[in-house]
Amino acid sequence: MKKADFNKKIKVTTLTNNNILAIELKSILYTPNKYRIPVAFADTSNSADDTDKYIKENYTKDEQEKLKYNEAIDNEFLSKIIKLNSEDEIIQLANEYKKKLSAVDYTPPAELRCINTNDDINNLKGYFVIDENAIIDINGQSLTEFLNLNLNKFNDYLVFFTKYFGMFIDLFEEIDLINIKIDQLTNISEIISLAQYTYASTKNSIISVQDLFKKFVDLLYGYNNSKRINSLTLKQKFYIFYEENKKELNEFSDKYKHNGLFNFNYTSSDLENLKHKNTNELINKIKKIDPKGNKISNSYSIITDNIYTVFYISLYYLVINNHTMIRQCKNCHRYFLTNKSNVYYCDNIYYQDKTCKDIGNQLSQKRKESDEPVYGKYRTIYSNKATLLKRNPDIYSREDYEKWKSTARQFMNDIRHGKKTYDEFDKWLDKNK
Repeated sequence: MKKADFNKKIKVTTLTNNNILAIELKSILYTPNKYRIPVAFADTSNSADDTDKYIKENYTKDEQEKLKYNEAIDNEFLSKIIKLNSEDEIIQLANEYKKKLSAVDYTPPAELRCINTNDDINNLKGYFVIDENAIIDINGQSLTEFLNLNLNKFNDYLVFFTKYFGMFIDLFEEIDLINIKIDQLTNISEIISLAQYTYASTKNSIISVQDLFKKFVDLLYGYNNSKRINSLTLKQKFYIFYEENKKELNEFSDKYKHNGLFNFNYTSSDLENLKHKNTNELINKIKKIDPKGNKISNSYSIITDNIYTVFYISLYYLVINNHTMIRQCKNCHRYFLTNKSNVYYCDNIYYQDKTCKDIGNQLSQKRKESDEPVYGKYRTIYSNKATLLKRNPDIYSREDYEKWKSTARQFMNDIRHGKKTYDEFDKWLDKNK
């Protein structure tokens, strides 16, 4: 591959009220199979030969004929379904075409995908391929994933390297890329060796940008900001951080081109259903397919060759929408997305199938109980009764002790669930010391 063959451009398109970004770029995708398999939103035309090869090598001639017949039936079904409007009509058509299909089991190979930090890189077997890819970024998801990378670990670095390979292409000589071809499978060792080549020289600069974004996010959504900072709106906070870090941010914040019109549009399938003869008919059709106005999106896109620009734009959209925020988990310290300002713990599994949220809520309850005087009073009486039972079982029976303990625990459980109050518990304790 020549460097000029690689398209470094990243296209960012906003979808559904700016809450979702479609990020189209060339990534290095992994597959354990010797076939190039298409993925969602990819340009699948280059994989046609691989699909045919896979079918010929894994299915009998009779099965191949049935698969070809089924493909024709599927295409016929799809050509008809776009003309339908009601769900009942679609279900009826689907049932009709299911009966036409030949009985043959088709199991496609595992799809191409980006590797992730849960992959055991040292034991991955298979291939990488440079391929068109699209990432659906929901409310800053890609930025959050970037913030959580531990780039001092090569595994995490490889995730970033393969997902955003265009950021590294200019670091190589033509000879370094000679064994890699666009849209053809490459042994995994070739790509890993390229990443190892750039690791030492680029790791610190990536970490530097990562730290910059962490400070940015912490100023916008952090728990420990001063009252003066928190008295500002999100847009004002964004402005302040930009003003204070303009030199660093300008390295990527304005590195983009605008493409398309400042207008709104529907997907091609929706446009087919919106064909109309007059304005009233168009209004009625829009109300039918998009009653809440959630399906319409901007018809422009942004072109850049810097993934940091994409992260900056993503954070900008979060601030504009002011619905979802990025928080840092107080337990595992990973960044996560939430739409609730009073959420402090993420849903990641921490240990023994318990999430950080499970553990955090337990710790929060314990701290709350420890700070509550009535809870302290309860623990003191509990301890005294246990001592009394141990030293004087003839005066204080185990039956009385267990009855008191059971009632007290039920009181605490009711308090946790909002059924009773500490004041009620305090009065009960005074009567049952």
